[in-house]
Amino acid sequence: MISSFKVIDADAHMQEPGDLWDKYVEPAFYDRRPIVKSVEHRIYYQYEPCELFPDGLPASVWRKRPSKMFERLPEKYGQAYENWWSVESRLVDMEKYGWDKMVCIPGIGAAPLSQDGKDPDLMWALTRAYHNWAHDFCSADPSRLKMVVDLPNYDVANAVTETRRAVAELGAVTVLMPKPVSGSAWHEPEYDAFWQVISDLDVPLAFHGVGSGTPHASTRYAGTEGPLFALQHAIGFPVENMISLGHLIYTGVFDRYPNVRASFLEGNAGWVPFWLGRLDDHAVGRQSVFFENNTLSLTPSEYFQRQVFVACDGDEFGLSGVLDVVGDDNFIWNTDYPHSDAPDPDKALPELLEQPISEESKRKILWDNPVRLFGPRILN
Repeated sequence: MISSFKVIDADAHMQEPGDLWDKYVEPAFYDRRPIVKSVEHRIYYQYEPCELFPDGLPASVWRKRPSKMFERLPEKYGQAYENWWSVESRLVDMEKYGWDKMVCIPGIGAAPLSQDGKDPDLMWALTRAYHNWAHDFCSADPSRLKMVVDLPNYDVANAVTETRRAVAELGAVTVLMPKPVSGSAWHEPEYDAFWQVISDLDVPLAFHGVGSGTPHASTRYAGTEGPLFALQHAIGFPVENMISLGHLIYTGVFDRYPNVRASFLEGNAGWVPFWLGRLDDHAVGRQSVFFENNTLSLTPSEYFQRQVFVACDGDEFGLSGVLDVVGDDNFIWNTDYPHSDAPDPDKALPELLEQPISEESKRKILWDNPVRLFGPRILN
């Protein structure tokens, strides 16, 4: 709590230990596990040659990134950096900076779960291992630390089974939406069971720069350096969040599953007024000439108001204008802790409190709205 505001950080990241797979992979898959060789700058992982990474993951991949991404990490995170972002150091920072609850999104160490074209049995074994580790991590203070479901983009049947386990047995408060299984799309019949389990469990989805299809919006700049690397990063999350939101609305997913709630994370909130206006115009306005056989029962803006939440940053330009246009009922707040491009932890919350928005809006963004998004699980 800070300045009488209770605070939920809706998108912070865990920093996975290098021995996660050694300790948590089931015996039948142990010899096929990812093998971490080193953790560069205490944040980027290099792998030994193994089944998921046959050639390993060379450190040169990370060395292409600007050095200033790493130089300030010790100063920026202090004791948390020195302690490799242990759960104990995280709780110290939460107390220090006034963050009451933290939704713990997987970090860069979860990258093995995003590998395409691998043996599904291995991928689901790694997923179970990851969720078991995340549960143990958050169990250090389960009232403050909340785990998240992270699913690979393999078969829907296993996604349903593991989602049920992670939510009902392990206490996850949200499910990261995986990109569609190759050759399919989220609105197609094979995903009906997934949407239904999300609705039945009354657990929200989280869209965290996930690719709505192939290729990802930022792909044209993949592997670039210098200013184009910055452009790739600027494009990735907000553009994919926009595409994903439009896809769910226009294909009728939100119409068919009115109880499904979704958050769109780490892409700022400034795109929301423009995008809702454009989606509305193509659904019911003058540009609806492009929308054949519109069977939606609501306008895109109405689906947004009913089912969608978007994370803003405390230092975000134009936030007051966004709230003036859209209202303040559908926005939440995130720190992106402990990434190199995240706000300095001592500034993240004060910067939001310094925004020229009402005290009531701040209260909604920091607590009331995320409670509506996550439901009773966040309060346990």
